[in-house]
Amino acid sequence: MFRERLCSPSTFFRCALIALVVLATGGACENAFGQSRERDSKKKDSASSPQQLEARISKAEEQLLEEYLSIATEFYKQGEKEQSISVLERISQINPRMEGIRQRIDGIREELIQENGLKVDFDTSKLWLPLAEVEEGKPLRLAVTGDYKLDLTATLTTTGLSTGDPSRDHVAGAPFGALIGMVFTEGKPGEPFLIGGGVEHTPKKTGTLFLRVNVPIAAKCKGELKVQASGAVKPVSKAKRTTP
Repeated sequence: MFRERLCSPSTFFRCALIALVVLATGGACENAFGQSRERDSKKKDSASSPQQLEARISKAEEQLLEEYLSIATEFYKQGEKEQSISVLERISQINPRMEGIRQRIDGIREELIQENGLKVDFDTSKLWLPLAEVEEGKPLRLAVTGDYKLDLTATLTTTGLSTGDPSRDHVAGAPFGALIGMVFTEGKPGEPFLIGGGVEHTPKKTGTLFLRVNVPIAAKCKGELKVQASGAVKPVSKAKRTTP
């Protein structure tokens, strides 16, 4: 009985082999698990802290700003002052506190506004004066001196002078009798703006800048105003020296 229950040599051999495989596999798994934990530990140790990441951001921004500043300087040297301002504006957006940037932008703008001077005498007896060709987004400066006389005979109601037709009446948004400007683009008028004794203005559209005194077309004006323009202005072609 006892002998019959004993494993045969082949069965014993197979059992021993299985035991060895299990032991080897368990050891390999334990070794692999240990290596994985070691890698995770090293990875965790090598991860950057928030302070280190902030330092990297600051360094990257500093390098970018230096490159932008170099490009802005190169644009300026080539006479492309508007492009230089555009790049400096990017610098200001990234770092509003960067020293000297706003002053540099303002300085270049002042240089632009003083360029391309035009001087004209405006005969106030004429309704419109074509002053200059202007460009969208490019600033100009106007300075005006002188005086004129005004005679106006009109029938009025309790509502006062009409402002319904800008081509015939005075403009409601500016003082009566003041000098105003309007940019015409392909024959279409833009929004009138007050000039008075002088103004800095950035056109919203490219076109021809016309001037007029803010009075009804029925008014009789006499006298000349001296107008000086500078900045992004060009002389008006002969073809456009007509009333819009």
